[in-house]
Amino acid sequence: MATPTLDRSADAANTVSSHVVGVMVEAALRAGADKEQLARLLGQDPALLSDDALRISTLKVSRLWELLYGLAGPEAGVLAAERAERGRLNVWDYLIGTAPTLAEGLRDAARYNNAICDRRVDLEVIEDGALLTVRYGIFPHAGAAQAVHREFVMAVIVRRAAESFGAAGLPVRVDFTHPAPADRGYLVRALGTANLHFGRAADAITFMGSDAGQAASDPVLQAILRSHAQQVIDSIAPEPEWLDAFRAALYATLPDSGGDGVRLEKVARALRLSERTLQRRLAEHGTGWRTELETLRRDTALALLRDPAVPVRVVALRLGYRDHRVLARAFRRWTGQSPAGFRRGLVR
Repeated sequence: MATPTLDRSADAANTVSSHVVGVMVEAALRAGADKEQLARLLGQDPALLSDDALRISTLKVSRLWELLYGLAGPEAGVLAAERAERGRLNVWDYLIGTAPTLAEGLRDAARYNNAICDRRVDLEVIEDGALLTVRYGIFPHAGAAQAVHREFVMAVIVRRAAESFGAAGLPVRVDFTHPAPADRGYLVRALGTANLHFGRAADAITFMGSDAGQAASDPVLQAILRSHAQQVIDSIAPEPEWLDAFRAALYATLPDSGGDGVRLEKVARALRLSERTLQRRLAEHGTGWRTELETLRRDTALALLRDPAVPVRVVALRLGYRDHRVLARAFRRWTGQSPAGFRRGLVR
């Protein structure tokens, strides 16, 4: 079913942490997605998603949610949350668990929420007597992607709270703005409560016991994590959306070049541009054809060579080279060593 993914009038600079995307990719692979399909959607090899500084455009993340929904149905968000073990979401994952109380941990999670998510997503923590409510504002998706994303977020919040605060970290009520699924059993299991409400004005999780505490809190570690989370937010430098599209088209062209070299005209045609316009656009973004091609080949080679099951000749073909000797010359230029030497260094 075709659905709109993202309000294109919004700022194209909005992005999501690669750590979140990595969890989604793993869930998609387990649901039956093809690695090449995911690579084309993301515009890069999924193996490169371990880079702490990497951000993925929210438009691509919406499309990834839609793909996951197509593979797993309404349970897609919860299935992705199951892959989000503690630590998978980088520094944000530890903010709740290092706080002395559940309320303070959730406030830290809200304050530094943009370390992992789109800048527009707003997380608010409300204390009302013994009740503690986490309420989400804007979710930058639409259609099927919107519902599964909300359920993913709620399931991850509850998982982190319960891991650190036990029964106090289980909600007494969860509200969703989207309609109820035909079978809500998967949500009951993921959220630890059957008190679920749909079609509400806001997406929210309510806990009982805002003063729930833990003896293992460490104020020094908490301060370090807060500082690092802020540094992550301050360092976000999103990719322009057009450059994203160019890199996706370039990546998709690499294995189709048949060893004859990746040709600018083929990528231009995929983007519905003339060659001259494509070169001008690249210059406007402070880069060029040769720079982009070399960078993509280098990064893809490094990722593929980390898998010993992929022969060097296959890596060469994947990069659009006619044989492994051409790859060897290029790889030595990039790294100062041969592909085989690089692989030997990985196992030391």
